[in-house]
Amino acid sequence: MFPSGMRFFLITAGCVFMAAAQDQPQAYVVDTCVKAAPGKGTETTAYIREVLVKTAQVRVDEGTAAWFLALSAVVPAGSEARCDYHLVTGYKGFPPEASAERAAAERKKAGITMTPAELTARASAVGHAVSTDYWRALADAGPNVEKGQYVRLNYEKLKPGQAAAYVKLETTGWKPFVESLKGSGPGWHLNVLSMPGGASQRYSAMTVDTFPTWEALGKGWPTSEWPKVHPDLKPADYQKQVAETTERVSVEVYRILESVHPK
Repeated sequence: MFPSGMRFFLITAGCVFMAAAQDQPQAYVVDTCVKAAPGKGTETTAYIREVLVKTAQVRVDEGTAAWFLALSAVVPAGSEARCDYHLVTGYKGFPPEASAERAAAERKKAGITMTPAELTARASAVGHAVSTDYWRALADAGPNVEKGQYVRLNYEKLKPGQAAAYVKLETTGWKPFVESLKGSGPGWHLNVLSMPGGASQRYSAMTVDTFPTWEALGKGWPTSEWPKVHPDLKPADYQKQVAETTERVSVEVYRILESVHPK
């Protein structure tokens, strides 16, 4: 069995995924939370850029994946932070099954000459995976994100029997509001947890707010524009309705370290 650090890097490099046939493919996002080894943040960043970003570019260019983001922690950060990095890959359908042979071919195309043993040793030395989540991407609005921008992850624990109501409130309430901003500033994404599952999970849904700059993050959402979209629904009343369907577990902020899109 691979060391935990190598399992993380192999998973995010596309080497360990299950396959599922779907008549109507739905977009998925695979997110691996990473903790760097103490004092190894610089080395972890280098590994991400020199190995994972290069192989992700190959997969994206070949159409195996739709996009890839590497996020570095802003808040929380430090020894008590659960994740120092998030490695996030988007797919147009369920992530395809991969293999060691495919991974080797991707590394070759990416110009990576390290052997599997060398990759194992380097990955294990710099960090390990905390968890890997499979999300179903349900909705989004706003501009695409790029390197250097900021994302705010809002983790939600849906209340029993309220999943449909929560999704409806987000897609008919918040999404039109973001769309009314005409892509000039923040963006928004709605995901629900696919795997792992069960009542014991700490969270079951997530919204992602994206901001082009640190200053934009500080300003937050321009809720003064809300009445233009929902003249008969006050923002506070809308938030009260949302709170009846979910409990916000945590809010975390990350900076986009690297962004991979088709060339």
